[in-house]
Amino acid sequence: MFKKDTNTAGLEKVIGLVTAELEKATPGTEEFAKIAEQLERLNKIASTRKSEPVSANAIIAVIGNLLGIGLIIRTEQFNVITTKAIGFVGKFRS
Repeated sequence: MFKKDTNTAGLEKVIGLVTAELEKATPGTEEFAKIAEQLERLNKIASTRKSEPVSANAIIAVIGNLLGIGLIIRTEQFNVITTKAIGFVGKFRS
């Protein structure tokens, strides 16, 4: 249903390479600090690019709410009902 981002594989590879370089560097040196800074930036980019897939419960809730709204509209075509019918539609909960 939803396509996975293929760019994250390349980003993970680069993070792995930078991590390997960090392991080779001597702690406390300027080179170590630069590599650690690069790794921090890459991890920040990776964390912002990841998104969670839509859960099945959320999809079911949306479909249920749309069906409820459709039933209310269909009923109002034949019988006039008050606006209290909107209270029957469930509220989205994450």
